[in-house]
Amino acid sequence: MKKDTTYIYGKHPVKEALLHMPHIFKRVMFQSGADAKQHMYQYVKDQGIKSESFDSRHMPKGVPKDAVHQGVVAEIYQEGIMQDFDDFIKSLEPTSKTGVLVLGEVQDPQNVGSMIRSAAAFGISGILIPTHKQAKVNATVIKVSVGMAFRIPLVSIGNVNQALADLKKAGFWIYGLDGESKQSITNEVFDAPTALVVGNEGEGIRKKTKEACDILLSIPMEPECESLNAGTSTAIAMYQWRNSRK
Repeated sequence: MKKDTTYIYGKHPVKEALLHMPHIFKRVMFQSGADAKQHMYQYVKDQGIKSESFDSRHMPKGVPKDAVHQGVVAEIYQEGIMQDFDDFIKSLEPTSKTGVLVLGEVQDPQNVGSMIRSAAAFGISGILIPTHKQAKVNATVIKVSVGMAFRIPLVSIGNVNQALADLKKAGFWIYGLDGESKQSITNEVFDAPTALVVGNEGEGIRKKTKEACDILLSIPMEPECESLNAGTSTAIAMYQWRNSRK
């Protein structure tokens, strides 16, 4: 059975993947004479990963012509990036300091990438990502995450509401980010294992998913400002969670 692959590029994302997930590589391609080759070639060779050269005038199909590749492009197996939800839950020992982020149909790869980067910065234990109606973890997501997609567990879920039900059974409190909520995130204590749910950029959290949440929280803002972008609001929420539990 043929395995699906995708491309990543740039010295930092490729380096992070080599350090944390060398098993996902199909090949690493270096631009002739590029500085990146000097730093990575021996490590790629030691890991037994196939290496090739490429000409920037003839990029591999699937890599944007304007990609900022810094002299290195890698082809990786997509399925190796994501973890199975059941395996992830079994590996967790939730405490009051455990937090996970649940994405609910976030469409913009830029937002997904920034959320992954922020989640790694604020100590989130894993990011649950639906398989449908959701931006996939692709080269753009990985690039925006600055390689943090290879440091923090990315967990595949088939159904958001079922995943939330399973998290509740494991002792998590479910918090949904909702700009219409009267309950401010600044007043929340977060003294239990926490699941933060963020919804679609335009529609927010779906109705059924809101009903599955224990608490809906909003971020206080000046009235002149309608809303924050999904990546920014999620970063603020994760910062508040981390600050509260300290």
